[in-house]
Amino acid sequence: DDERRRGRGRGREHEVTVDEAFDAYVGQIGKGQVKQFLLSSSAWLPAAFLTLVSVFTQRTPEWECIDDDDDDDDNINKTFYSHCLDVKTKADEDDLSVLCSLNDFFSTNANETSTSEGMWRWTNKKQSIVSEFDLICKDEYKIELASSMFFLGFFFGAGVLGQLSDVKGRRTGVYAAVLTSSLGAGLASMSTSYSQYFVAVFIGGFGVGGIGVASFVLCTEPLGIKWKGIMGIGTQYWWALGICLMSFFGYLMQESWRTYSFFCALIGCGYVLITFSFLKESPRWLLANGKPDEAKEVLEFLAKKNGRLTFERLPDLKEPEKTENVNVSAIFPHKKLKVRLMCMAFVFACNGLIYYGISLNVGNLAGSIYMNNFLSGLVEIPSHIAAQIAVDIIGRRTTLMSLMGLSGLGAFISGFSKGKQRIFFALVGRFGISGSFNVVYLYTTELFPTIVRSAALGSCSMIGRIGSISAPQVLFLRVISPELPSIVLALFAMLAVLTCTLVPETHGLVLEESLEGAELQALGEEVTQNLAIGSQFSNNFTQLIVVEDEDDNEYGDEARMLGTTAVNSSTTDADAR
Repeated sequence: DDERRRGRGRGREHEVTVDEAFDAYVGQIGKGQVKQFLLSSSAWLPAAFLTLVSVFTQRTPEWECIDDDDDDDDNINKTFYSHCLDVKTKADEDDLSVLCSLNDFFSTNANETSTSEGMWRWTNKKQSIVSEFDLICKDEYKIELASSMFFLGFFFGAGVLGQLSDVKGRRTGVYAAVLTSSLGAGLASMSTSYSQYFVAVFIGGFGVGGIGVASFVLCTEPLGIKWKGIMGIGTQYWWALGICLMSFFGYLMQESWRTYSFFCALIGCGYVLITFSFLKESPRWLLANGKPDEAKEVLEFLAKKNGRLTFERLPDLKEPEKTENVNVSAIFPHKKLKVRLMCMAFVFACNGLIYYGISLNVGNLAGSIYMNNFLSGLVEIPSHIAAQIAVDIIGRRTTLMSLMGLSGLGAFISGFSKGKQRIFFALVGRFGISGSFNVVYLYTTELFPTIVRSAALGSCSMIGRIGSISAPQVLFLRVISPELPSIVLALFAMLAVLTCTLVPETHGLVLEESLEGAELQALGEEVTQNLAIGSQFSNNFTQLIVVEDEDDNEYGDEARMLGTTAVNSSTTDADAR
């Protein structure tokens, strides 16, 4: 006991930073951290269900031509049926505009003796909100409007819930986001009108907007600096798995969109119930928010799970500088950090536009929507593996730029291709943008100090929803030209690549914990780069002068030789005269 008390006394005399605690006592990674990582990162699985729920609830439902044998006028019934079959055979499977032309044909040619109510009917009205709420013809725009409303909710949720996780804790932010999005999906499944559904998807989008922000930060903060890159990318395996699983369950529940939507809500609630008793708060957040004792308890818990501590305790933790500003506005007085924020917000917007542009277009590809969605999720797994390896070999920024460029290339070529080639290049684009979307989260968290990290990530993600909101409208540009959406997606991919050149590499960088320290660190890096450039310029200039001097000496020697020859020649001529 006396020895332990003396150990604690020595700990108070020698405070350590949280990174030093990870290095000396907890370890960069271990059993305890892996368990916490799995608990927090698995929030991305219900996030996939709750984010892409509309892929199946708003899908194009099946319809059939009516063969009404009970009609009094059998001849006109046969005409209607034959015309309907002819139109359906020639039309694309997902083209509902033909239903409008069939309605017009029926209203024009039906006579007063006909008892038929139309030329076509839904195979099962419960398959989709499109069939249940009759969102065709003049109401067809409401389908895309609902998708935009979801991402509008995402827009506000990312900022509000991102800041909530900075104020109340990462763990609180994760659970608040998952439960809110589950509430939205549950309300949508019980909506009796389009207006109720419209409000419900906004609530669902609001919740989903905070899941990725809070979960990603909570996943990476308990890790040592050396493992943040690899493990941070690893969070997205849950997302890819969620996309594959939702295709399976969507297929099983394809006859009722309400059942599927309610099932997605249960997935979110199940995550909260399973992980609530085991998931710990981020020790970095606890320390940054004036709770060093609680942070120390979490670190000791992790250290013991890792087998690094037995009876001794960690020394006291050194608290970072206090600050009252925890929202994103605290970044604005710091020029370098503000530039980073604006650049990453634009890159997030481009990622959102391209990712959801490709995702929402999955129903327009040839074949089954369930198989196409499954392949889209499957291709994300090798994308995450490649990104996970690349971020620690060629760096965060280069990896992000490469994947963004690949996504633009795939989207561009896909727009000018047909059939299986179109599917292939669409998957190439999905490969690139999936890895890019993953890396941009990691990259952004490493550009800002702990005190505003979640708020900065949340704000960037919130601005990124502008791209997501715009995705359905960009896809609608195909009415002008089938290739135009692909051109727009490729253009913004290239703009994002150029924007990344304005932001520094973070691989191996230990960022200061305070805003002032991070700003000075950024200025120091710029000065170092300028000095390196100046030094290189000075060396090149010196070498140039030396070469010129050597050339001058060479030419001078030749001039002296020519001068001597001329003088000798003149002397000889004079003597001769």
